[in-house]
Amino acid sequence: MNEESQFIPVVVAALVEDQTSQSPIVILHHLQSDRILPIWIGDPEARAIALALNKVELERPLTHNLLQGIIGGMGGKLMQVVVDRLVDKTYYASIIIQRGTTTVKVDARPSDSIALGLTAGVPILVEKNIMDEAGQDNPVRSFQPEQAQPMSEMEPKDIEKLKKMLKEARQREQEGSE
Repeated sequence: MNEESQFIPVVVAALVEDQTSQSPIVILHHLQSDRILPIWIGDPEARAIALALNKVELERPLTHNLLQGIIGGMGGKLMQVVVDRLVDKTYYASIIIQRGTTTVKVDARPSDSIALGLTAGVPILVEKNIMDEAGQDNPVRSFQPEQAQPMSEMEPKDIEKLKKMLKEARQREQEGSE
């Protein structure tokens, strides 16, 4: 990792669906600044994150469970996952693995990294410049991370604020790609 980079810890605040594109969005929340970072992801990755958030254990391992088992089986330890690049409106991430005195950085998609990080219980970090550039003020001021709840249990006014913010984020993203 770049020594000049600063990484900030985030939590998964919500897993929602973009009403326009029907695409899942994972919302990362930086608690200290009360800023959020929405990342559009695929359906399978959203399911993996939802299972990890709810600590659902399946009879057979999913990909992120398999990867965690491989890392441990080879004597490594997952240390953290980092959303560390934003290139042409695409987020990139890395998983950081420690094995003895060696640290390995492996390129990964943010959605896979988040599912793996949640499953392993390791820090999920975002490069500060990415949060500064693409993050937004949290429109849902009532969100309390220690009382995280599914959208179905959120206040209707907060859901509407979140939907409005996501619509505006999508519009800004589309305007930037034209």
